[in-house]
Amino acid sequence: MGRFLVMDVVFYGSSLNYDQGSGNYQELKKITRWDGRQYTLVSRYALRYSLLETGRKLGLWEVAEGEKLHRAGSGDNTVIQPATDLLLTGDILLYPEFDLFGYLITSTTPQNFRSAPAKLSHAISMTPFNYDALFNANLGMANRIRKVYGEMKPNPFTAEEHETFYLYSLVIDLDEVGKLDVFLTLGSDITLGRDENGKEIKAKIEDVVSEGNRVKFILKDGKSKEELVQSEKVTLDTFEKINNKLVHIRYSLSPEEQRKRIENLIKGVLSLKRSIKGREEDLRPRLLVLGIYKDKPYQTFKDKIQLVDEYTEEEYDEIERETKDGKEVIRVKHRISKSRKPVFTISGLQEAEIKELSESEVLGLVNKLFDTEDKLEEVKVFKDTSVEVRPK
Repeated sequence: MGRFLVMDVVFYGSSLNYDQGSGNYQELKKITRWDGRQYTLVSRYALRYSLLETGRKLGLWEVAEGEKLHRAGSGDNTVIQPATDLLLTGDILLYPEFDLFGYLITSTTPQNFRSAPAKLSHAISMTPFNYDALFNANLGMANRIRKVYGEMKPNPFTAEEHETFYLYSLVIDLDEVGKLDVFLTLGSDITLGRDENGKEIKAKIEDVVSEGNRVKFILKDGKSKEELVQSEKVTLDTFEKINNKLVHIRYSLSPEEQRKRIENLIKGVLSLKRSIKGREEDLRPRLLVLGIYKDKPYQTFKDKIQLVDEYTEEEYDEIERETKDGKEVIRVKHRISKSRKPVFTISGLQEAEIKELSESEVLGLVNKLFDTEDKLEEVKVFKDTSVEVRPK
């Protein structure tokens, strides 16, 4: 069954993902659930983008720059893909956005694709959307231009707003992180990018050979030949020619790099931020249900986490004593203290250990997947001090 890591994450945020909208009305992305009510969502694509940007800013990883990408297709029907030479040399594994979240490359025969080892769900709000909205206008600039041209024409717009808790899950197949399969047909054409005029640069795969545990690609472009060599940063695990025509190559990162990639991904989740419309939203987990599984069926608790809205009340008496005109005066004050705190219930985890959320505790649990040879199934709940959790 392999090794799996499951993270069910609750975070708090405001107006995190807008749809296309129409005119001057900015509409939040929404989804209708089983109860017939609408809930706002943060798409998994938006989460992935914010996660990659957070990791880049924290120095956890690099994202592929423009020269590492190219447009495949013709005319207006083009799509952005990783550059083909990244795939052939194995350098594509150096970029977590492709290693963790997959890709599709159509400029080879057969096409090469990677299913995402790290699977993100949409983040769905835990309270329904009540169509709160905010009316805005650029009055400051409109007033300044009025003093020059004598007329004031601001640009009004309405933006939907929703501030609440959101819930998403992340499932990671650890045995596929840092590993890559490449399939190529000898004699087929590949696209290596575009020239300065925007024309595709094509080459034919004349041969693929393995020399000294390194793969070499011999490419032919007209009368000239070019060689591409496997990156020194990846290891060759498999090289085979099927029917003397189809070539199968399997690259991998070192076990240390694979482990580091998982740790950095978790650090990114624990420090997740999202920049949107001039705001920096803090999407770090307020509640995290973390499950680790080795050769055991994994499960998620995403549909078992519920938000309970309630008050906590505390009553107590205060006694004050003082002497006045030679007499002892006793005053008894009865005080009632009320506080409102979000409470989450989790079904099916009556005996789960609940700990304060910390990076070291989370990584310590995850490292068990790398350090044990035995079957493993363990679930822990981590929470921020701002919320209360009640397993049931």
